[in-house]
This record gives sequence, structure tokens and C-alpha cells, in this order.
Amino acid sequence: MPETNNTIPVSRSLPDDYQEVLHWKVTEKRSRVIAVNIIAVLLLVIFGWWFSILAASLGKLREFRFGLIEIVAVFIAVVLTLVLHELTHGLFMRIYGAKPQYGVLLKGMMFYATSPGYAYPRNNYVVIALAPFVLISLLAILGMWLLQGTLWVALLGICGATNASGAVGDMWITMKVVRYSAQAYVMDERDGIRVFLPKR
Repeated sequence: MPETNNTIPVSRSLPDDYQEVLHWKVTEKRSRVIAVNIIAVLLLVIFGWWFSILAASLGKLREFRFGLIEIVAVFIAVVLTLVLHELTHGLFMRIYGAKPQYGVLLKGMMFYATSPGYAYPRNNYVVIALAPFVLISLLAILGMWLLQGTLWVALLGICGATNASGAVGDMWITMKVVRYSAQAYVMDERDGIRVFLPKR
């Protein structure tokens, strides 16, 4: 595990005997940004198919026609879903004691929630990373069931698929984080992470 040359002030929540072993940024390489967006589109197709089947079986899906009103409704719903996704990250950051900050990263074409300088135990960070994927997906499914027979079912299916495909960066980061032991601490950045382990 290579150490990095990029140093940052150590957070008070990070034990003194820890050192940085990974500094990973999705925007560090253009190929990563492209890969994330390509995978997100593929996942949108996969989750879109899955949510449409679920909507048809669980929510008695009605025909959804795309007129101007429907297009505007879908656009607003998708933007609100992406914002809710980041607010969910922020909620769990607060639960674990941090003060989240929010914004838009144009370089990576993404919204973000972050908590600069705050170190989370690895397992807590995994919860933060995956919470929007799990919770918003469950809320979309519950909503489809409660509102069955209405056009809300189709809209919630679109929101569910958007949220799930938008979690590609969270999944990628989670796969990187779980390679380290539960002793690890993770600092979130707008477009990446820093991982720390005890010094040997």
C-alpha cells in the first residue's frame, strides 16, 4: 500500500499513530471520470429495466406518455433525487459527528456531500457511502407500492433508477475502502477519499 506525498492537516478525530496509505480521486484522471459516467449510464439501463419490471408488477403501472408536463416533472424529480442522495450522505455524516458541506463539482459532473478533515472508522464510512443507494431505493419501492395504479409509480421508478445508477461513485469508493482492515480511518473529499492505517 503506497504512501502518498500529498499531506493534509490531521483531524483531531484521527489517532496520532495513523499514517496515510491511500489518496484516491475520481477526477485525478480523465479516464476515471469517463469510466464513472459510462458505468452510470449502463447502470441506468439495468436499474431502469429492473424498476420498470418492479413498477409493472408491484405498482400496477399505467401508461406514461411523455408530453411537456411529463418531461418537466421527470427533470425536477431527477434533480430532487440527486439532491436527496447527497443530503442522505450528509445526514449520516452528521450522525457520525461531522458537519457536512454540499456543492456541485463541474469537473466530475456531480453533486457532492463532504466533511473536510473528519476521519471516519472504515465501517462507518461504508454506511455513509451506501446509505443513499439503500434507503432511497427502498423509499422508491415503498412509494410505488403505496401509490399503485397512479402515474406516480412511473415517476418513482425513474427516480429509483436514477438514484441507483448515480451511486456508481459510492460503490467504486466502497470497493476501495473495504480492501483495508476495519482499523482503517477514511477522510472524505469532494471527489475522492484518503485512507489511514496505524503506523508499523
